[in-house]
Amino acid sequence: MTLFAHAVRDVLLVPRCAGCGEPGAWFCVACRDLCEPVALAGGLRGRGAGAHAGPLRAAIHRFKYGGERGLAEELGALLALEVARDLAQGVVLDALVPVPLHRSRAASRGYDQATLLAAVVASRTGLPLRGALRRLRHGRPQVELDRAARAANVRGAFIGEAASLRRLAVALVDDVTTTGATLADAAAAARAAGARSVRAYVVAVDE
Repeated sequence: MTLFAHAVRDVLLVPRCAGCGEPGAWFCVACRDLCEPVALAGGLRGRGAGAHAGPLRAAIHRFKYGGERGLAEELGALLALEVARDLAQGVVLDALVPVPLHRSRAASRGYDQATLLAAVVASRTGLPLRGALRRLRHGRPQVELDRAARAANVRGAFIGEAASLRRLAVALVDDVTTTGATLADAAAAARAAGARSVRAYVVAVDE
């Protein structure tokens, strides 16, 4: 489905909650209220808006594989709450950086979900959005791999524009993390591009 077709679909469809099916919103208030924030593990500081289960899991699946771009606003709002909570607690963040898809996968999907999420967070928090990372290798989708294979699959997968993040406190944005391998490699690329600190914010943590 082309980008134009996705946009037309979003306009013409009556939104139904991806979690419970109720009409009126892509992800309803009742399903959002079921999400409980999760601290990231594995050495990288940050937050997930909830566990990768139940309505949230269903919403992410439809967002990534069902072409329902309208979910970006709802899921991005959940992420924005977590970013805003850290900002209110004195955490310094200078820029939002989406963890990108490879350009071929983004083209086949019609959009890059992390970029859409980060744009929503930027609009709600006032933080600038920096598309500073690029994915070098396509690789197999992480969801197809076991934990042992995920780190090798993404090792060296990202590169940052030289000095594009110099001295910035960076907040990575992505949809789901399981082992943290993708976030760790993206964080390494951000640091190589000059970031002085890196945190991560994801919609869901798959435990």
